[in-house]
Amino acid sequence: MTQTWVTAEDIDEARARFERDLGWVRPVLHGIGFAPTTTGGQDSDGEPVAGDGKPVVTEVDGEIQFVRVNERAHVLPAAVLATVVGWHGSTGSVRLDRDQLAAAIELLAPAEARREVEHPNLRIWRDVHRWGWDGGALIAVFDADPDAPTDDPYVRALREVVASGRQAVPAGEVRSWPPPGTDGHPLQARWDAQWPGVPPISHDLRGLGDHWVRFHTLPEAKRHPDTDDEYATVLHRHNALLDELRGEVSELQVITLELAGTPVPRRRTPLLAELLPEAECWSVLSWPHLEPELFFAHAYVNHIAWQPGWLDQLLREVADDKAAYVIVAPTDLSWLYAPYDGGADVLLRTAAARDELRERHSDWLSGQIAAAR
Repeated sequence: MTQTWVTAEDIDEARARFERDLGWVRPVLHGIGFAPTTTGGQDSDGEPVAGDGKPVVTEVDGEIQFVRVNERAHVLPAAVLATVVGWHGSTGSVRLDRDQLAAAIELLAPAEARREVEHPNLRIWRDVHRWGWDGGALIAVFDADPDAPTDDPYVRALREVVASGRQAVPAGEVRSWPPPGTDGHPLQARWDAQWPGVPPISHDLRGLGDHWVRFHTLPEAKRHPDTDDEYATVLHRHNALLDELRGEVSELQVITLELAGTPVPRRRTPLLAELLPEAECWSVLSWPHLEPELFFAHAYVNHIAWQPGWLDQLLREVADDKAAYVIVAPTDLSWLYAPYDGGADVLLRTAAARDELRERHSDWLSGQIAAAR
């Protein structure tokens, strides 16, 4: 007969049994997440190998993207995880392979018989078990004393994610926090005043239909340039639109986003760090497009004095889909210009201003927008 835990007493008895067998210190925080991995060492063909000819797989600088975190709750799932990985410590982290996760799912499944409560850990575990795990190692993290010092980077990351409240953000919603260690950035206040309810995520700007227009950067809506002439066309259209938008204004802002597993900015992608050095983090966002992974987006800003060609290399990288989530704007944010690989989305303060710009460049409109005119 299949075992089931129907009542709260059944759940408590199961938890007590697991904990008794473990002899552990119950965690205050616990969670699971993927640590990005990389391979090292190369053979004569450029393939990564170890001394025995096998790839070397290591985690990347303690980075982790949590898919589920818990604070002072869901002790039974924590005890189940600790059981399958043989964790008898108090604070630390351990790898969790696919077979161990399957075993944890099987051990926790009887709890579903108690239908009065949700079982988010079990649901997430099942989702994760179905995923492909290429390029990442699943890590279980336990923290018995969040106030105690730790050298474990995954434990530190768990504390940061829990403290942010990211777990409580509903799926698909964008919430913003000030950069850690600050009371807020002036740009956040300006953004909220000019574009309330709109996050600084470039591909979400189209949600303001009365203010939005999209232009293509190549004829016939071709997505990516292949020749020097096509790159020249892409840059010409971008710069022509930016020149019209900025008028006599020479001071602009370039906003970029970096995705990360914690709310604390640590490092930027090499390409953006090279093209836009000395960027300043002005906001931390919950990233809504990779649920259930608890991603954050760190919003950075660079202030530039406009000169012809200043943004050309960045715009080329965007055209090649090597850079994304870029917004160019004046300091008052009265308009937003968001290039992407294939075109640009533009937001203006009024529908009339949007219509004027659209009419001046009607040949560059997407087919849908042109048909709707």
